[in-house]
Amino acid sequence: MSLDSIPCDLFVDISGTDCAVPFSKLNDALDVLLPNQTLMAVSHKQALLSDIPAFCRQRNLQLIDKGEMDEMFYFLIKLQD
Repeated sequence: MSLDSIPCDLFVDISGTDCAVPFSKLNDALDVLLPNQTLMAVSHKQALLSDIPAFCRQRNLQLIDKGEMDEMFYFLIKLQD
């Protein structure tokens, strides 16, 4: 299984970014999603394993899945109705 095999409506790579930049990129991506669509975000930063779930709770987003695959950390996020 690879990241390409996980279905999503939008993919965003937040690797190589620091501080607020990953969340700015996530917010920009979420602005184009429709309710019930999913966003796949990937990064090399392990710290985001705790930061992204907190971001989802604050934004009332559903974190469907998270994990590590292909040397990347991934987050599958669903935009709620």
